[in-house]
Amino acid sequence: MDFKGAKKYILDRLETELSSNLYYHGIHHTLDVYEVSIKIAELENLNQEEKILVNTAALYHDSGFLFQYEENEVLAVEMVNEVLPNFGYNAHQIKTIGEIILTTRVKARPVSLLEKVMCDADYDYLGRNDVTKIAETLHQELAEHGFLFSKDEWNETQIKFLKKHEYYTDSSLELRRPNKLAYYEHLKSLKK
Repeated sequence: MDFKGAKKYILDRLETELSSNLYYHGIHHTLDVYEVSIKIAELENLNQEEKILVNTAALYHDSGFLFQYEENEVLAVEMVNEVLPNFGYNAHQIKTIGEIILTTRVKARPVSLLEKVMCDADYDYLGRNDVTKIAETLHQELAEHGFLFSKDEWNETQIKFLKKHEYYTDSSLELRRPNKLAYYEHLKSLKK
């Protein structure tokens, strides 16, 4: 697998082709999820091939935003099917990467450890100190795409999401869950 080539290809495209109003789902999010996927993969003791697969999925998971805003994960899978053979990934590896990407859909549930690592990397920010700032970029992005929420509605939306959200890997449960729960309690305290 030519991971470096596959990485350069998608980052070049994301940098030059993503819409400028993706305040949350911009290239900065992809790079953040990629960096976190490296850390979680290490903590979860993935082997070298597994690390490459989950890191590739992290780099490509939001590539569907190049084409459309909603239901973009399916387009990301189409892209990996089309692009990754050119970088020496075999059919089984590409299928695995596609399955990992599809678990980033809001209502999807990860099954394999690689899928769990990806989901935890994608929502890592929920348990970090910069969660409020990052959540605000998502609020701004959604408004730009026609999903308008008042401040109270947005807080309620976040509360509902956080109530359902869970981390799956031992490392994220230990490292991120406490802060996520504190953020959840903070949002609940804002309700009138």
